[in-house]
Amino acid sequence: MPAFNPDDAPVAESAAASDSVPVIDLGGVAGVTDPAEIARVAGEIGEACRDWGFFQVVNHGVSPAHLARVWDETAGFFALPRPVKRALERTHESPWGYFDRELTKNIRDKKEIFDIGPEVDAAQAAADPFSGATPWPAERPGFEPALRAHFEICADLSQRLLRAISRGLDLPADRLDRYFAGGHTSFLRLNYYPVEDPLSDLPESARDGADLGVHHHSDSGALTVLMQDQVGGLQVFKDGLWHNVAPLKGAFVINIGDMVQVWSNDRYRAALHRVVAMERTDRYSIPFFFNPSYDSAVDPLVDLAEGAHYSAIHWGEFRRKRADGDFADTGKEVQIADYRR
Repeated sequence: MPAFNPDDAPVAESAAASDSVPVIDLGGVAGVTDPAEIARVAGEIGEACRDWGFFQVVNHGVSPAHLARVWDETAGFFALPRPVKRALERTHESPWGYFDRELTKNIRDKKEIFDIGPEVDAAQAAADPFSGATPWPAERPGFEPALRAHFEICADLSQRLLRAISRGLDLPADRLDRYFAGGHTSFLRLNYYPVEDPLSDLPESARDGADLGVHHHSDSGALTVLMQDQVGGLQVFKDGLWHNVAPLKGAFVINIGDMVQVWSNDRYRAALHRVVAMERTDRYSIPFFFNPSYDSAVDPLVDLAEGAHYSAIHWGEFRRKRADGDFADTGKEVQIADYRR
């Protein structure tokens, strides 16, 4: 009997609140300083991580003017001619820049991306294969400053959310900070899901079919902070069904990744998610992947009386193996299940 493919599961029809990804108010300034608000947010995030692995956050303190600028620069970049974008193409050796042939589960996704890495010094770049210079489009002078600012905003928000997750696991708020010390390997991605196949200018023999925007997967890092436009198409898998993550203007969509699942010793699960292919309207989204420092060893931290469910995972090795599969069919994609005890 062939293995079950989650992409074959049906989409939930219910619009009931209980069947929707939770929306959490971060409390603005009070959510950063007031003990009662901090406890409330940590409790709601913990519940969302346990039940969904996904939630949306509002009242997060990021200005609408900044978000509008980021959206404008993102659309402007992807509107550039294909030769201009492909001149900024990333490679196996240089992970940042443009790409239009990414694989998920060894199947091409119908999308274009632009990846932006952290700013690092020469010593860190030599030690970390996920460092290096991001190529910037000369045709868009406002692109780099807007996206660099967004990178830092997302990193700050990610740390705030990770501390709430740590509290929800009954750990000290700063318990997970050490895994990101010395230069985390986070990155910012711009996604463009066009109606037209991004490879439509190539001979048919050079482009296999791409039937989804992104095929089902869980994110490999700690957590993801996502801006999505109002088109829709993001879905999360829960209880045997795909649930639409409805766009909420000005909100960030948050999902936990594989490393939180390991730290939580399976108390929280990194949810499978996907993006459907666009058929009528182009779509944009902007995820920030909050990842540990390259040499971090990630292992279970809670519920250890019953035993640790995972052996320690060297984050850099895990990330490298997962990234290799973005470029070519490398066989079975590495999963945290490979480290189960």
